[in-house]
Amino acid sequence: MKRYQVLIMLLTIILFLANSCAPKPTKKVPIEFESGQKYFHRVCANCHGVDALGKNTRAPGFIDLEYLPENFSDEEFYQQIIEGSKKMPSQRNKVSDPEIKEIIKYLRYSQKIADLIVEDDDPDNEDEE
Repeated sequence: MKRYQVLIMLLTIILFLANSCAPKPTKKVPIEFESGQKYFHRVCANCHGVDALGKNTRAPGFIDLEYLPENFSDEEFYQQIIEGSKKMPSQRNKVSDPEIKEIIKYLRYSQKIADLIVEDDDPDNEDEE
């Protein structure tokens, strides 16, 4: 009986630690980006950092000029996630197509609130004639 109790206690501790190891988001996002944020932190944040800001030198952060839409398209994000690269393994078996689209939507929102993406319909950005 004592072994059984010890085993249950150890399993409980292991489950608790496993759930607490995943990076947690530090920013609150509008509801339409919450699923992308959740998927990003489940699949990507261990390497790419909390809130896509990068983590040491392991993998790049995406809140950066290099990953803006004009430099790195949504399709390129998608292909990178599915196919991987020399430094990044494929995530094909860890995330579905709809989840990838939500992750990309979340990343673009994060770039926007970091003032890296300017809205096209912003009246302050119109060219004067």
